[in-house]
Amino acid sequence: MKNIFNTHIIVLFTLFSSSAFANLKVMTTTTNLKSLVQEIGGDKVDVDSICKGTQDPHYIEAKPSFTLKASKADLLVSIGLDLEVGWLPLILRGARNPKLLDGGEGSFVAGQFIDTLEKPTSTISRSEGDVHPDGNPHFMLDPLNSIIVAEKLKEKLQKLDSENSLFYEAQFKKFSERMRMKVSEWRQRIKPGLKVITYHKTLSYFYERFKINNVAFLEPKPGVPPSASHILNVMKTAKEEGVKNVLVENYFDPTVAERVAKDVPGLKVNMVPVSVDGDPKITNLFELYESLVTTVEEK
Repeated sequence: MKNIFNTHIIVLFTLFSSSAFANLKVMTTTTNLKSLVQEIGGDKVDVDSICKGTQDPHYIEAKPSFTLKASKADLLVSIGLDLEVGWLPLILRGARNPKLLDGGEGSFVAGQFIDTLEKPTSTISRSEGDVHPDGNPHFMLDPLNSIIVAEKLKEKLQKLDSENSLFYEAQFKKFSERMRMKVSEWRQRIKPGLKVITYHKTLSYFYERFKINNVAFLEPKPGVPPSASHILNVMKTAKEEGVKNVLVENYFDPTVAERVAKDVPGLKVNMVPVSVDGDPKITNLFELYESLVTTVEEK
């Protein structure tokens, strides 16, 4: 009888211990958010990203494997601003995890805390291309926005895992101090007013932060393929403005940019990762921002 009692005690203790010390299971929609969760959560969290760093986050297939992971997650960290509107609702519907639904205790929508750029001031229609009603969703490419999101994320982790509250506070402090220091350094390396051309409006926040002038887009409108006449206009602008760099996000085809560069002397095409893991050498947000700064700085 004593042995049976002791066995029950051991089983109960084991179950309690594994529950009490289990890491938070976090799912993010992008690798940039995954990196941020890792920075603040450290070894207290297990993180998976739905979107890979080489994928366009607008267009993701809602695979059953994502649904399964979502069903077991404690926290979903998403961009919001309609970036994931085409696929995330399908994953959540199949997961049947009410914690992750909008407003749930396990839902964290980063875009809610950002003063967005390029927010339409009038009624929009499909003729304008893929315009986001609440503004540009690529705010994680501004290093200082990562601090804003990190602070709110820290607070969310503290609510879900109060036992490690001091740990999350310390992680946030370390991250924010390092990021502010790096931004000061990066500003010294980028010439204000530098002129560039980009494919899509992915880098708007990065350009805004470092006072870079994006004089033209290879897309005539967001999500709309460039026409021959538009390409000619971009070539004309590049020549008139003396642009030296075209930046093409790593998940877009560089063919159009290369066509423009052939007609514009001195114009260089740069394929740039805009997400963590978009290149094997970019494993965190600091390396991502460093890569972008290195691309545009004057050598």
